[in-house]
Amino acid sequence: MLPQIHSQSQLPAKSSNYYDGEFDAAIGLPPKTYWGDYWRGYLNKTLETGNTPF
Repeated sequence: MLPQIHSQSQLPAKSSNYYDGEFDAAIGLPPKTYWGDYWRGYLNKTLETGNTPF
């Protein structure tokens, strides 16, 4: 009998702008923009930590 291989689902890749937004929120900087991947990353980190630097 052959072993079953479960494939892992791939999550969509996040852009570097997303991580830039998370980083800025983590260190308490105000957001640079209010749209796109940067803003999504920024909001995600503020929701995760509960800290709102603005």
